[in-house]
Amino acid sequence: MHSLYAWAGAADTLSEVDYFAEQPVVLSASRLSQPVNRAPAAVTVITREMIEASGFRHLVDVLRLVPGMVVGWQGGNTAAASYLGLADGFPRSMQIMVDGRSVYSPSYGNTFWRGIPVTLDDVDRIEVVRGPNVANDGINSLFGTIHIFTRHSVETLGGMGEAAVGEEHYREVNLRYGAETDNGSWRLGLVGREDERHAVAQDLASDLQLSFRGDYQLSNRDELMLQFGAAKGNWRGTNVGFVFSEEQDADFLGGFTNVEWRRSLGAAREWSLQLQHSFNDNEEDYPQFPPFDPTTGDFRVSSSGLRFSYLDNFEDDFRYSLALEYRNDQAWAPDLIADGATVRNHIYGLSGSLEWNPAPQWVVHAAAMVEHYRDILGTNVSPRVAVNWLPAEGHAFRLGAAHAVSGGVGLYANHADIKLSIGGEPVYQFVLGTQDLETEKNNSVEIGYLYSNPRHHLNLDLRLFNNHIYDMVDARRLGDFTRYYFNEGSVTQTGVEYQLRWAPQAGSWVSLSQAWVGADSANEKYEASVPEFTSALLASHRLGGIDASLGYYHIRDLRWRGAQQDSKYNRLDLRLAKSWKMATGRLQGAFVVQSLLGREFESFDADQMPGYGEQVFDTRGYVSLKYEFR
Repeated sequence: MHSLYAWAGAADTLSEVDYFAEQPVVLSASRLSQPVNRAPAAVTVITREMIEASGFRHLVDVLRLVPGMVVGWQGGNTAAASYLGLADGFPRSMQIMVDGRSVYSPSYGNTFWRGIPVTLDDVDRIEVVRGPNVANDGINSLFGTIHIFTRHSVETLGGMGEAAVGEEHYREVNLRYGAETDNGSWRLGLVGREDERHAVAQDLASDLQLSFRGDYQLSNRDELMLQFGAAKGNWRGTNVGFVFSEEQDADFLGGFTNVEWRRSLGAAREWSLQLQHSFNDNEEDYPQFPPFDPTTGDFRVSSSGLRFSYLDNFEDDFRYSLALEYRNDQAWAPDLIADGATVRNHIYGLSGSLEWNPAPQWVVHAAAMVEHYRDILGTNVSPRVAVNWLPAEGHAFRLGAAHAVSGGVGLYANHADIKLSIGGEPVYQFVLGTQDLETEKNNSVEIGYLYSNPRHHLNLDLRLFNNHIYDMVDARRLGDFTRYYFNEGSVTQTGVEYQLRWAPQAGSWVSLSQAWVGADSANEKYEASVPEFTSALLASHRLGGIDASLGYYHIRDLRWRGAQQDSKYNRLDLRLAKSWKMATGRLQGAFVVQSLLGREFESFDADQMPGYGEQVFDTRGYVSLKYEFR
């Protein structure tokens, strides 16, 4: 049976050397399982061993390993991740999916990373499609897609307990238990965490998260995956981009359910039906400024979706997938959106992808997504074509082109209504949506080269690309106060990036990713928001029973859109870990020091965050102890 979880299970049995020795199988580029050298797009695979070796404790930070990816924290609660830049503190051009479920917020079109109830221990692997993927994943995939696959519950039977403590108020407790049933397996996880990222009063954040996953074999043809989770956070600062005082805080509550029924039709054909629902509630009080009426940053958003997919893998030289999807996004924010009304966006999508192998050394791909948005009127088509040529063993070339259209600007941009009133009468209008926005677009062309040498456990992925992004949604002031949102931005990016992975011997491996990007735009702030150079190096080596890893992360000056200062990091992290086999399980202790080279400086929109102090990530360390048993 060719299913997502069958492939995930196969991946669980591979070691890091296996990943370096062969081309990994990926699922996210076209919904068809395929070796990365035969995929229609560039895909970065981040494995469990890489996640553990990095020493990161937050899911979003792991993305620093992707070439061209930049990660920043607007505060201790609000993280931002963007591929090739062009983002503010609320990036909306990368679709993020966890087990096929979109986790972006319909309000701003961004992702509340800290509110995703998924721990790093749950993650099996992360696949990042580098380049527009609207043809496959639809809305928000203008620059690419981040697919997070969690571990099948059969891989986490038994219990696990972990405690970690460190500087800057960092403490975390993570508990997990899993068991088998007559027809499947399940796991339940609970994590509590507190930290203060920038060592300023506005950054203290605490979380409590619950997650469940069950996998059941209903018959010899039917599989069912059931997931649900909840996240509760008390975060100093803001979730909506406006900070007025050090005492300001936000109470966040989020939850989701995700159900997927998968049926095998035999002969390598199958269909699946996925239903999901998620919500985010935010309670955020602002200081009062008499005689103005009280205002808040409260909001409530939800997203409900249904997707039907069909896969046909029967023919070796011709495979295809089809998908139908409907999603209903809603947002309510009485002092931020549409004068207190609930706004909705109904999204309808039809997509298809095919793979044709006219000869063993050739692969032809074609895909398209047709989407209709209720909020941003119109029906849009996003096609992609690619050709892969494998002239000799270990060598592959890819030529691809895509026209991507995305309406993922968020309901806020189209319906924003932020004002100060006295006695119910508006006095100052700060932000106002035009309710007339159009979709953002990206015309992209790329050339890729992949090299694999299993004998020396060496993989190289090289990509040259050109993106022309236009009709970008941005805010502009008209008059002294009011900011309006318009489709007026455009920029052309030209760049080269690569990732090199090498495992010289058992227990030792190196992953190196770098990207150089040039930007051309009539607007200087767009050019400044594109990182000229990014680099990430992660190396691991086993030294007499101790696993030692070193991570180095660098970006040349980057100015997030809206910021008045550059963000930069030149960061070096060290992790040392040792494991002991016990009579009933395994015990692991780890020591991590982050930012050994000094400060990591982060700067976002000063106009919206006047209450924030200097945002720096200083050198800090933590220790952790984890015990697993069956």
